[in-house]
Amino acid sequence: MEFDERELIAEFFPGTDPKLFPPGEVLYYRDDEGRVVIEEAPFKAVFEPVKKVHPPRPLICEACKRPIRGADARFFRVRVARAEGEVYRYVALCEATALCRERARPASLRKLLLKGILP
Repeated sequence: MEFDERELIAEFFPGTDPKLFPPGEVLYYRDDEGRVVIEEAPFKAVFEPVKKVHPPRPLICEACKRPIRGADARFFRVRVARAEGEVYRYVALCEATALCRERARPASLRKLLLKGILP
């Protein structure tokens, strides 16, 4: 059985700030339920789609950092665990996740992942 160093750090030092982990492979995809998943083992954030709206102005995709027309944009939300109840963070992403994944930089995806796992 093999473990990468990120998994070992998480296992032996569970309180380690995710920003201190060495870079790993960042996965960015749409699951069967239409949610966007960003993961970099051992961390994972699942962003739920929000009702489709057409913003009047172009937006900047938070993953690939490109301007996107309202029709090509989608808002997603991720639930952040907090003691005082449910808190959500919202992001604007390209509707076409596969194309966005090709253009997205790992640093941008890591920022989104941290939005989803840090309170």
